Amino acid sequence: MKKLTAMILALLMTLSLASCSSAGNPGNDNPGTPTQGGGSQQGGDEKQDDIVLWTLSNDLKQFADRYEEQTGNHVDVVVFDSADFETKIMQTLGAKSKDLDVFVGEPQMLPNFYEAGFCADLSALDNEVKTRLVDYTYEAGCDEDGVLRAISYQACPGSVIYRRDLAKEVFGTDDPDEIAKHFSSFEEIEKTADTLQAKGYCVFGDEGALRWFSNRDPWVKDGQIIINQDRLDYMDCATHLYQNDQVAYALEWSAPWYASMAGPLPKISEAQSGDVWGMDKDQLINEGAAGGEGITQVFSYVMPSWGALIVRDNAEGNKGNFGVCSGPCSFFGGGTFLTVNEFSQHKEAAQKFIEFCTLNDETSQWWLEASNGDVVNNKAVLENNKDYQNESFGNQNTYAFYLAEMEKIDFNLTGYDDACKDAWGKAITAVKKGEQTKEQAVQEFYQNVITQFPELSVPADSPYYNG
Repeated sequence: MKKLTAMILALLMTLSLASCSSAGNPGNDNPGTPTQGGGSQQGGDEKQDDIVLWTLSNDLKQFADRYEEQTGNHVDVVVFDSADFETKIMQTLGAKSKDLDVFVGEPQMLPNFYEAGFCADLSALDNEVKTRLVDYTYEAGCDEDGVLRAISYQACPGSVIYRRDLAKEVFGTDDPDEIAKHFSSFEEIEKTADTLQAKGYCVFGDEGALRWFSNRDPWVKDGQIIINQDRLDYMDCATHLYQNDQVAYALEWSAPWYASMAGPLPKISEAQSGDVWGMDKDQLINEGAAGGEGITQVFSYVMPSWGALIVRDNAEGNKGNFGVCSGPCSFFGGGTFLTVNEFSQHKEAAQKFIEFCTLNDETSQWWLEASNGDVVNNKAVLENNKDYQNESFGNQNTYAFYLAEMEKIDFNLTGYDDACKDAWGKAITAVKKGEQTKEQAVQEFYQNVITQFPELSVPADSPYYNG
């Protein structure tokens, strides 16, 4: 509560007339300025069932258009840059604004929104959501008292996405269940990386892919910071991959990372990585395809289900040459949750729109098809599509796979997670580069987190804790 109160007070102090007016006038040219998907409610004719939606995703413009076609009710969609969104919500709703009716949040944002009192009670929909939608998303949508306050139209279970052709060459099979055995633990991933390296391939574009498997346990439990053997194994594995040059030094979202989905890459060290970062995708592919000993290929990627769309859209000639399998643990990442502004004057209309997006089977089936691969949150719709063969992934039944993975997700998100992940990432970087010993890096991690959140403590039996 202390950290949230401080955050709100700081944001309210910075709230100016200019920032207030920009919410109603998104047409200026400042970076991060929202764009609207239709005419504004402000001024002119306004119907009681017309609402304003603030979002991070252009997807919801399509939902809004479909909703208006079917109901005649208008949804004014305002899309914000992700870097500014959480701050904008804290500022605007900290001032109890009625200028928006529905807003979205990603799972890591939701605990702070709930604690601040920004999200209206959606308990009227509790039974339907709990029964019909994926379990972990129901948990994410409830506050610490178990009150439903946010609902998602999509689910984002994770997977390892791997190259089928390289799997057959190196492991003699591309069967997802068999390839999953090579990613069943951090120790197995190290062995897999060794095997791939002997064939001239990299297990990942970057060892940062391992971070998705760091959420088996909560980062904070009962006010205490949790570092267990699993997280130390993660640190060891990341260090092993880095120090043995078993990754391609193609960071996620970089040009080399995208290019690796389509084919060979120049084989480089981290020190040389700057030489290729300026190249576009075609230049990287051409240089990699030129042959010789200076090339490599990336075997796998670790991402939530939306990552399958990224791979599909960048695979080019490799499209259809990928598969999905499980890793050391099931996980999720991202997802768009809709919630009603507690201060809205159109709560009933806002809730109707959320029901349309999340609890309408016809809408879910439409979005599954219109998105060309998004994993919807509706279990019945996923079940009805479980036999769908995804041509981008070797005709694998990917919806059946993700449906099974979602049932294994252990939801343990807290409002401290992002800070803990960032601090742990810095600790890993220090160890893998030889700047600190593991003991020094872990001790500094504890100090950094406690400095940021003095209300937290470290269990006396935590690894490398000096008290």
